[in-house]
Amino acid sequence: MDMRNLSITLLLLVAISSPGAAQDLTGTWEISTQGGVVPQTMTLVVIQDGQGLTGTLTRTASGRGRSGTFESDVEDGVIEGKSFSFRVTLSSEGMPQAMRDRIRGNSFSQSFSGIVDGGSIEGTIMGMRGQGRPFIGERKN
Repeated sequence: MDMRNLSITLLLLVAISSPGAAQDLTGTWEISTQGGVVPQTMTLVVIQDGQGLTGTLTRTASGRGRSGTFESDVEDGVIEGKSFSFRVTLSSEGMPQAMRDRIRGNSFSQSFSGIVDGGSIEGTIMGMRGQGRPFIGERKN
């Protein structure tokens, strides 16, 4: 077998044995989930560098006379093929006292994992007590 045929054969083997091509998660995403008794919408801004993910997650909260916008950094973000995961740390600052009492601290983490398919994402948010809730999202840019 000549060198050209060997190269073509190797490239075909790699293409066949590789899982689905990695998706590019870079951009701004609008994520929706059921937050307690009302739907919750968040904005996720992602920067992808190879398989690493960084960015911010912004939530708007309101209730009991308090409202505000809370931004958290994307931590430990990774994408492999179509699967992604990351974590955010949320501050209890500005939360009602009852919520701060439940989390017993100044902050807590939530883990996001899911699948990206072009302009849409879906997955699960794991909360501080191990409970999961589904989310969906769509790319805004």
